[in-house]
Amino acid sequence: MKLAPLDLRMPASIDEALGQLAALGSDAQVLAGGQSLVPLLRYRVLRPHVLLDINRIAALSDLRFDDSHGVRIGALVRHAALEQVRAPLHAPLGALLNAHAREIAFHAVRNRGTAVGSIVQADPKGDWPLLFSALDARIELASLRGVRSVPVREFILGPLLTARAVDELATALTLAPDEATLTAWGRAKLMHRAGEYAMCSAIVLRRSHTWECWLGAAGDKPCALPRLARALAAGTTARTPLLAAAGDDIATALPELDRLERRRHAVNAVDAAQRALNPQAR
Repeated sequence: MKLAPLDLRMPASIDEALGQLAALGSDAQVLAGGQSLVPLLRYRVLRPHVLLDINRIAALSDLRFDDSHGVRIGALVRHAALEQVRAPLHAPLGALLNAHAREIAFHAVRNRGTAVGSIVQADPKGDWPLLFSALDARIELASLRGVRSVPVREFILGPLLTARAVDELATALTLAPDEATLTAWGRAKLMHRAGEYAMCSAIVLRRSHTWECWLGAAGDKPCALPRLARALAAGTTARTPLLAAAGDDIATALPELDRLERRRHAVNAVDAAQRALNPQAR
């Protein structure tokens, strides 16, 4: 199906893009990678009057890792760039980004899709909303009114719903230096076939002696597993008590799931935890 008629505009700077968004509001949609947006346009789910293509704005391609400022991932950084990134100062985080990006769809999608665009799309089964929620990353939103930084955990409100105002442009994902410093990580993603959205997805991170455990591909948005995190912090490594902790977390956060679904997600979360405890098992 062809796109409905619209006006394509290609701003050359962030300021020009913000001016267009301020003038157009909800009449405009922003195009970065387009892997989620273009299908919505083709099937007339969205009918904007203007498509604002930001791919000429070089400043949005920034990808930085450093000790003093942490991590910055610009709005035009593709999945493929994160699949290949090398970050000597943040080697565990770099390896996690590599592994996570590698399982997103296929090469064609990874060469065009963007991490920031995935957060703005807020698909409950998306890969980046889970990871950047677990990392406690922030999303930077710019408008003519100024720049604000919102935790991804608060930015994603529900399925395909975020806290972005219509005149705001998502310019980057950022991680503070402390958040970018990992000592271990594990992830687990269960798919029917390679390249598909996950049936189950989980991330487990360790920073020094603290743990973060998060579940994706279930419910309206990624959710934390605090009992599992506390069990790991207490030194629990046996699979049975970890499964019990994860199961209790999931029953509390997602009571609408049936027993078999809760069990499947709990097993997947514990798989991620055991890979964090034993990196050779990844």
